[in-house]
Amino acid sequence: MYLDQRTKKFLKVFALIAFVVVLTGCAQNLDKNGQLIAERAINESTPWSLKAGFFDFILTIPIAKGIIFVSNILGNVAWGVVIMTIFINLLILPIMIKSTISSQKMQLLQPELEKIQRKYAGRKDQASQMRQSAEMQALYKKHDVSMFGSFATFLTLPIMLAMWQAVQRIEFLYTSSLFGLNLGKTPMSQITGGAWQYIIIVALVGITQYLAIEINNIMLKRNPRYKISKQQQQMKTMNIVMTVMIVWFALSMPTAMSLYWITTSLITIARTVYIQIYHIEKKRDK
Repeated sequence: MYLDQRTKKFLKVFALIAFVVVLTGCAQNLDKNGQLIAERAINESTPWSLKAGFFDFILTIPIAKGIIFVSNILGNVAWGVVIMTIFINLLILPIMIKSTISSQKMQLLQPELEKIQRKYAGRKDQASQMRQSAEMQALYKKHDVSMFGSFATFLTLPIMLAMWQAVQRIEFLYTSSLFGLNLGKTPMSQITGGAWQYIIIVALVGITQYLAIEINNIMLKRNPRYKISKQQQQMKTMNIVMTVMIVWFALSMPTAMSLYWITTSLITIARTVYIQIYHIEKKRDK
């Protein structure tokens, strides 16, 4: 069965995330009750050593220590999570600018790419496949599109995963609260216990996550060259599935993770709008 470029990209991203998750042992941070496993905890006295593992030494422990440092200054671990999430996203902004620009160009080319694919549909001989590839490459070259530019996001995945791990592993987070919400408890356990206010933060996770996924398409519609493609229609279902998955994670993980996802989604929305206006539209209008 033929897989379009966007579907292939989605599958590659999913496979890479799964590989890194397995590699770094994320599933072992919490026990079956959603509580932090003692030996995985990070606090002020946790040694910054290679004995913790290469990934933890390079990324997870420094980020966790940064969250703890900011938390001590501002008086609440929640603000430490927010500030470090913003800081990490500022660090990877140059990569994300390049990735977003490349992704937008690819999406604008989708109708023309689909036209080429239809032209060679059912023609599996090597000569036809080579001609199809040559026409696609010529289209990329004409519009200055790099096939690898949109994959720059892969470079940021280990950093974002380390941030995700650090939030889970900060020990005193599990005894902290914000706006009456216990950051160490799972929303699911609190909602089933009658604490309905946790529904609000889970709803915010779902809304902001969906907008973070869709914002690229929303901003793309501002381009006069934009034409909705079959791929983009198919991705709607994927976007909904991804949002539902994140909401499920938010329900079953400590409430602090919901705060992290909301912050990350809001940053993604703001970053995409900024890149669209100041790095795509301004250059296009010159």
